[in-house]
Amino acid sequence: MPSLTILPEIGPPQTLPLSPGQNLLHAITPAGRDTITALCGGGCICGTCRVRVVEGDPGPMGEREAQLRHQLAITDPAIRLACQTHPPGPLSVAIIKPR
Repeated sequence: MPSLTILPEIGPPQTLPLSPGQNLLHAITPAGRDTITALCGGGCICGTCRVRVVEGDPGPMGEREAQLRHQLAITDPAIRLACQTHPPGPLSVAIIKPR
């Protein structure tokens, strides 16, 4: 089973289990983990659930994510949307807080 490691700005890393096919947003938000913003609830509409991939393979980017990234002028390939990212293996990310 893949794992997701969240690298917070302050404090120790937190490693969570990641079910096959599960997106990052659904892995991060259960059990009171309110560390990530997703104003649209994971519908790939708002772009607020951004993460920076620090280590690992985030998996392929889908067309919806690519279109929203283009609309929001996100050019850094390390920045992905948690609601659309389905890593095939272990992944370490830093959550990007909206401004």
